[in-house]
Amino acid sequence: MPHKIEIGKKIKEYLSENGISQMEAARMLEVQQAAVSNQLNGRQFGKNSAAKWNKAFGFRINWLLTGEGPMFDTDETPHFDGMLEDHPELNHADDIPVIPARLFRAPDINTYEYVMNSHSVDRLPPVPHFQKHDLFANCPGDAMAPRICRGYLLALRRMPKEATIINGEIYVVDTRSSGMFLRRIIDNGDTVTFISENQKDFPPFELPHDDIINIFRVVGVLITNL
Repeated sequence: MPHKIEIGKKIKEYLSENGISQMEAARMLEVQQAAVSNQLNGRQFGKNSAAKWNKAFGFRINWLLTGEGPMFDTDETPHFDGMLEDHPELNHADDIPVIPARLFRAPDINTYEYVMNSHSVDRLPPVPHFQKHDLFANCPGDAMAPRICRGYLLALRRMPKEATIINGEIYVVDTRSSGMFLRRIIDNGDTVTFISENQKDFPPFELPHDDIINIFRVVGVLITNL
């Protein structure tokens, strides 16, 4: 039992550090909040529940089941095979390119092309306790406040085209018509709904699915003064 409690404690710390509530975790896992609470308080993980937590947050399945080894994979292999095969130079173990806030809502800007062609891209070292990430991005505004505010640094992992969008999770979406958006998204099939935390100032809107260039999952947030 001690290692089960320790697993739950570490997951609680991770969720707290990343501003994820138990209700939001339950939505990401597609389970009841009571199930999340039970596991955070020591209920043993089964193979099915461990697989869900692995898919949603990247925790190692063996760690969830046994408490042994690292919480996350520690090798330098990309989380998704081939996810950066068209831009291998971005898959770099020593530094992570930083996307400036001005690229948000800048139409017709492809973030990967920008990083590859710009000579002024800042780079920062990876953050070990985040899930594997490919880019940093400076949050441009307060659409997701108070969870994510202007100036926060977001760690982003590019999602492969075949990956399943977790409805209600926060992503950075790179679009052809309207630039980049930091929002919760709902995949409607032909369209995608973008939802802010601050709906008073940033109401929901929809864009066609084929307008999307890239989707980046937010896997970490650093509170900075950038």
